[in-house]
Amino acid sequence: MDPTGTPTLPPIFRPWPAEADGPFATACRFAAEGAEPGTLVHAGRRDRLDVAVVLAPDRPGADGGLAAVTLVALADALEALGPPNQTIRFDGTGRLMLNGAAAGVVTVVLGPDEEDGIPAWAVAAAELEILGDPDDPAPGRRPDRTALREEGFGDTDAVAVLESFTRHFLTWIDRWMEEGFEPVRRVWERRLVPAEKEVRS
Repeated sequence: MDPTGTPTLPPIFRPWPAEADGPFATACRFAAEGAEPGTLVHAGRRDRLDVAVVLAPDRPGADGGLAAVTLVALADALEALGPPNQTIRFDGTGRLMLNGAAAGVVTVVLGPDEEDGIPAWAVAAAELEILGDPDDPAPGRRPDRTALREEGFGDTDAVAVLESFTRHFLTWIDRWMEEGFEPVRRVWERRLVPAEKEVRS
């Protein structure tokens, strides 16, 4: 983060503030209007990560692969920022589970197919609870949900998570392009809670 509080992101990403309907809807509208890949729309909050990225798919039906890449990158970001011995899993529906409770969710949407069957655009979005409700006198009373603050992440805020997430996201996108989906699949399946269906790229 630079001294002004602006996130420091890899150069491929072009950050934009979200409009009133939120980052995901804003990014989808931008994508449909022809926004460049790498356009990153974020909520600008410190207590909650809410971000969506415009992408250019290179294959049909890439939503499953993009969802897996986004989750893997988010998990890597949390491992880099948090205390040791965190249990970070995926529940097979796009949710990220932190120590057994839901902390975030990933959503991917594809634009209409072009003549070659490849979608015109894609948007990958991630939401993650960072501070939860700072005024909650009894954090943790809902055992099915959690936030980083409740799991020992200290003063970590959404800016730090966004910076880490974008670095890991770019790394995994590059790896998928260069090595195929198998490396992503292996990591995704290792974090998948038991008895869930396998992701398809």
